Amino acid sequence: MYKRLYILVEGNDDERFFKEIIKPLFEDEYEQILIWQYAQQKYKKIRKFIESINSMGADYFFVGDLDQNNNVIEKKEEILANFKNLSFKKIIVVIKEIESWYLAGLDSETSSAIGVQNFERTDHLFKEDFNDLLESVYDSRIDFMWEIIKVFSLKTAAKKNSSLNYFLNNFVDRDLLDKKI
Repeated sequence: MYKRLYILVEGNDDERFFKEIIKPLFEDEYEQILIWQYAQQKYKKIRKFIESINSMGADYFFVGDLDQNNNVIEKKEEILANFKNLSFKKIIVVIKEIESWYLAGLDSETSSAIGVQNFERTDHLFKEDFNDLLESVYDSRIDFMWEIIKVFSLKTAAKKNSSLNYFLNNFVDRDLLDKKI
């Protein structure tokens, strides 16, 4: 059977991260992996897209940032209120924002190599914290993200960010994960 995986993400930064870091973890399991940005779409279009994924029996993840929500359950309920045809279990909540997942993949050595502060944990970081780091060293946010991707370590990231660790432990094949990290 032809297996497809759809990864629904908020925007460009999320798409870049999932394409470069997460997608390779699923390439042995799926013939096709598509990443689709939903943040700029109308709710009606998003609902129809989810309907079509469900009707073809494809797998998916719907990824959203925790942002200002108090906890993961609250965020999932907020998403479900807008998109009732989603599965609660297939909603992935990034704590706090995707930028925290980027920074989680840097250890002290790689942080130093690209000229930024190292963080012991990244669960508390927002987009603004990320932007403050890049201003002192990089002219371009995208260039900064690419530099992180080049040296990104899933093993380090799993230790530094609880939501990324949860995602890896609950959605990625353990044997494959052990090989990749």
